[in-house]
Amino acid sequence: MRLMPAGTAAVLAEVADLEEMMALYRGLQQARDTPEGHGITELVPAVRTVLIEFDAAITTARRVAAIAAEQSLATVSDGAVDVLTIQAVYDGVDLDATCAELGMTRAAFVQWHTGLSWRVAFTGFAPGFGYLVAPGHTASIPRLSEPRTRVPAGSIAMADHFTGIYPSDSPGGWRIVGHTDHLLFDVDRPEPVTLTPGTAVRFEVRP
Repeated sequence: MRLMPAGTAAVLAEVADLEEMMALYRGLQQARDTPEGHGITELVPAVRTVLIEFDAAITTARRVAAIAAEQSLATVSDGAVDVLTIQAVYDGVDLDATCAELGMTRAAFVQWHTGLSWRVAFTGFAPGFGYLVAPGHTASIPRLSEPRTRVPAGSIAMADHFTGIYPSDSPGGWRIVGHTDHLLFDVDRPEPVTLTPGTAVRFEVRP
């Protein structure tokens, strides 16, 4: 793990890979709720980093770095989590190409995708967009050679090792495999964003 100052009130922790980042993030979430973690105000995960923001009036960069260094794959537990079920229709314009890439029929793909336990690794790109990963998904799905200028909100798409759901109409280069009516971002809600880092997700075929 590499620990670097990020301004006067944040530490950036860089690790080897996505799996280690997710374990570190979970560990820091748990540590934040302990007396030792008092003063940590925000955790911002990315592919291989977690930005740890803190209140400099309460704790120090040295203490925050020490807390981060204490976390490891061996000591972090997932704990009990609620699972968000998203009803999906697998009818995307890139579904057949994605099935061919994976060597699956449509039926096998749907069974595979709905059978995986997905989790939001981190968010980005657009408000409400979560990068979902699953232990059983190891194939790297190529992005489109030319991104589309408009991808409809609710589109379920895949690229690299991720599944994502477009929360609003936007350009995009991921392969669209389906869609959902589940609202992922609404500025009028008390909590505008549905998917946050660590959220467990299960896809279900819409009746």
